[in-house]
Amino acid sequence: MENIILFVRDFQKGAELSESLSSINLNVSFGESIYDLPDKCCLAIMDLDDKKFNNLDFILELKTKAKIKLICYKSLIKKESHDAIKNAGCDIIVTNASIVMNIQKLVKNLLK
Repeated sequence: MENIILFVRDFQKGAELSESLSSINLNVSFGESIYDLPDKCCLAIMDLDDKKFNNLDFILELKTKAKIKLICYKSLIKKESHDAIKNAGCDIIVTNASIVMNIQKLVKNLLK
């Protein structure tokens, strides 16, 4: 079973994502910092609408220290912020509206 961490503090969104990911046999945990990563974590999902996680240094630290795949979501994605987030190391950037609907497909494609 693969380990995934959610950097999501919105309770409803976190519960929806966790339920959807658990249904495809993924072990889901929640985190506040890089020190919360479970052993052999392969993927992180991050809410960039949350001020705590909307930090390019945090994204870069996750990618360089943990070497995991990263899916980020945000309610409004502008070209400038998209490019900066991508350059920091985010593998997939999606809108807030599509994250729950498409999470299983995104994760399956990313973990191939």
